[in-house]
Amino acid sequence: MTLANKLTLARLAMAPVTFGCLWSQKPRLYAVALALYLLAVLTDWVDGYVARKTGSVSPFGALADPVADKVLVIGALIAFLRIPGLEVPNWAVFLIIARELLIGALRALAAISGKVHGADRAGKWSMAVQSVCVFIILSVLSAEANGLYAPQWACALPHTLVLLCLAVSWASGALYVYRARPLLRRSWNAPSR
Repeated sequence: MTLANKLTLARLAMAPVTFGCLWSQKPRLYAVALALYLLAVLTDWVDGYVARKTGSVSPFGALADPVADKVLVIGALIAFLRIPGLEVPNWAVFLIIARELLIGALRALAAISGKVHGADRAGKWSMAVQSVCVFIILSVLSAEANGLYAPQWACALPHTLVLLCLAVSWASGALYVYRARPLLRRSWNAPSR
């Protein structure tokens, strides 16, 4: 197993721990969640760099890397729904998850057809925006939990940032579906005998 893939699996392992720290609703664990999340996001950058630099880009990494990213971000978004006062819109989180399932199905369809589709440029930008949004929400949450004053505008950020996550995820998803039109056309018909 390559170093890049080990880092991807480490990020995947950090995701449920981050989720658990947030789901617990114990304010003292919010700082732990923030630290783990930041570490996980850094491994995302490092594993991509290592894979490209060492020429060790693998089919497993192409599929597992975006999955690990999504488990980390979606886990945090779901946990945010449980935390009182964050005002995260549940319908927006649902639509973000629905988008990820749709794109995951398209990637599976491509894999069945013999092609491995990793994240495209739009998907990477979407993931970057979502990662930053979740990081900001975690920072505000952690600061408030540790008695630091957060201005009123910062308290309204989670709602706005989740809507931003929704907008960029669906924009990149629409582009992915548009580009997958030939694959969809081929898959709609039964194979000829």
